[in-house]
Amino acid sequence: MPEVTFDDPFTDEITKYPVRFAAPILFGDSPNTSYSASLRSATATLLKLHGRFLAVTCHHVLEGFRQCQAAKDSFFQLAHVAMAPEQYLVAESRDLDLAILDLTSFVGKAPHLTEANFVCPTAWPPRSVSSNDVICLAGFPGIWRDQVSLSYVRFYSFSSGAAEVLRVTENQIVTTVKAEECVWQINHGKVLGSLGGLSGGPVFAWRKTPILVAELVGFIYEYQENFDLMLVRSAGAIREDGGLAV
Repeated sequence: MPEVTFDDPFTDEITKYPVRFAAPILFGDSPNTSYSASLRSATATLLKLHGRFLAVTCHHVLEGFRQCQAAKDSFFQLAHVAMAPEQYLVAESRDLDLAILDLTSFVGKAPHLTEANFVCPTAWPPRSVSSNDVICLAGFPGIWRDQVSLSYVRFYSFSSGAAEVLRVTENQIVTTVKAEECVWQINHGKVLGSLGGLSGGPVFAWRKTPILVAELVGFIYEYQENFDLMLVRSAGAIREDGGLAV
């Protein structure tokens, strides 16, 4: 495996890779009627398991939408699809901070929801992460979200590669992410002030095999800015049938 540096094409490619499997989530007031709509956003990981096309995000994201919905009528959109998430909910866990939606009925019917946008693992669950693995992750920071016009909100993606693995437990991976050192920032000149909005984003490990292989190993659920720590829920918490191992 080539040595990883912060200024070579190899690092660029492994850093950009997870964006392909990430989709933005937007919820709150409808942007169709106002430029000052109260909006919140997050990220989903697109994953195919056992013949079903799933979106994995955080429980706290879904709970945030429920709170908005309880206060007043709110909308929920994943990629380009507006939906009532409860109708597509497969499983959720407050303890694991994960929620899984079944998007099978939308595949091929909306931009960014083609089969190629879903991770299709050759085996599940993924192998454990070690300190020898190169970690890359991605998501859509809320601070980079732009309401361009009524009914049109644009997202810019953020991704990071070659992150250091600090600790691994049964259901958690702890890694470092220093935003100012990240290589690939699709932000068109925007300044990154917060990583809020990455919750639910995909985390991959690049395996040192004869053929370099990227394996989905987890989902972002918390960023501790004061310590540059990204907390990742291990993908092994999801069963092959799309349920949660709780």
